Amino acid sequence: MSSSGGAKRQHHEEHEEHVNHEAWVIPYADVLTLLMALFLVLFALGQSDEAKLTTAAESFRRELGMSSPIDFGGGGGPLLGAGASVLEGAGPAPLSNEPPMAAAPAPDTSEPKEADVVILDPVGDNATELEDPTFDAVEGPDELLGDPLSVVEQVVRDQAAGTGLLESIGFRREARGLVVTIVTDKVLFDPGEADVQSGGEVILGVVANALAQIPNGVVVEGHTDSRPISTSQFPSNWELSTARATSVLRYLTEERGLSAARVAASGYADTRPVAEGTDAGSLAQNRRVEIVVLATR
Repeated sequence: MSSSGGAKRQHHEEHEEHVNHEAWVIPYADVLTLLMALFLVLFALGQSDEAKLTTAAESFRRELGMSSPIDFGGGGGPLLGAGASVLEGAGPAPLSNEPPMAAAPAPDTSEPKEADVVILDPVGDNATELEDPTFDAVEGPDELLGDPLSVVEQVVRDQAAGTGLLESIGFRREARGLVVTIVTDKVLFDPGEADVQSGGEVILGVVANALAQIPNGVVVEGHTDSRPISTSQFPSNWELSTARATSVLRYLTEERGLSAARVAASGYADTRPVAEGTDAGSLAQNRRVEIVVLATR
């Protein structure tokens, strides 16, 4: 009876083997470690930092228990074969402040072509005449044939010779152009008046014919002598000189068809005399209208 009781007590003292329910933690930790190593490698590739990439690769090699170092130079490493990496291009491209460079054009290996030449027919229906916006400034009286100022002077001389008024006209060259001087007494105006007389229309017609042959600009200037004037129409010589210049301008444009865009008028009273003195001859020379043919258009 004692033997059975001892066996029963021995049976109760035996315990079942304890089951370890936390054994999965070890492989799980290994997997997390490998994933972390993988992400480090991917991050290093995306940053294009060779030093970080090498450090991550060495850590990855040690975790995998690899004996040879990883080769990132295109050699025979386990991650890189002889060609390009399987991870090439992974991750975001590095940011850069440099502007994008345009692709260089491919070199032209074809044979050079001859330049296309377009020849305009100067006498054809579609020919276009190019205008020179200005004439060269006149340097002296002896200019080349075709000088527009010389043309005006020659035409006026030739045509005025047949009218008997050539002695009433003077010519001089200045830096601004050709100055055609016409005395006013018994030619253009009556004393103290600004209406062009019939004799004045003849000589102005001669000048207009010459001006019609050139495109140069024209300035009409009125001048008086030093004797004062005071009338209801002309309170001073300023009004008289300006009115006479305007009358000549209107005749050239309205009666002779000269373009108004080419002509201007101004009055100088007695401020620009050409003869000094108060004698009758000097005063007569100062009473004048000057038509200035500008050296440029």
